[in-house]
Amino acid sequence: MFDKKTAAIFVLVLLVAVVGVGWRLAESRYSVVQTLPEDVENWTHIFRGYEAYLDKKIHYSVVSGSSMEPTLKDGDLVLWVEVDNTFQFRVGDIIIYQHPTRPYLDNIVHRIIEVGSDYRENQFKTKGDNSPEEYWVPRANIHGLVIGVIYRNGSR
Repeated sequence: MFDKKTAAIFVLVLLVAVVGVGWRLAESRYSVVQTLPEDVENWTHIFRGYEAYLDKKIHYSVVSGSSMEPTLKDGDLVLWVEVDNTFQFRVGDIIIYQHPTRPYLDNIVHRIIEVGSDYRENQFKTKGDNSPEEYWVPRANIHGLVIGVIYRNGSR
């Protein structure tokens, strides 16, 4: 039979082995993807940290213009998901929406700078990082939340 010291060492070695195996399994689960898949539908596995959105289809839009520079530049590709619960949006989030007063302007990508309250409770004030214009956007005009960017034209 084991004495107390030998039993404690045995339990400690066993614990280290179990933790090491678990760590190795977890590490291999989150390996870095080296190349982009050809199919846009499969890009979800690249964006770690957005597991809450992995059951959603990821849409993409090409940035046109300079209103979000230096964050986003002309030609960059933004990846976004439709979001059912816009109540979770916060100041600093980047959203894609239809312009509130000019409906022919669609798929605008700007940052939320204020969340509405009182009579504007169903709206978000947005602004481009490089633009002086601010707009109150109703929830109904919001298409989704930007969750990633693929930088083009050597912008990063």
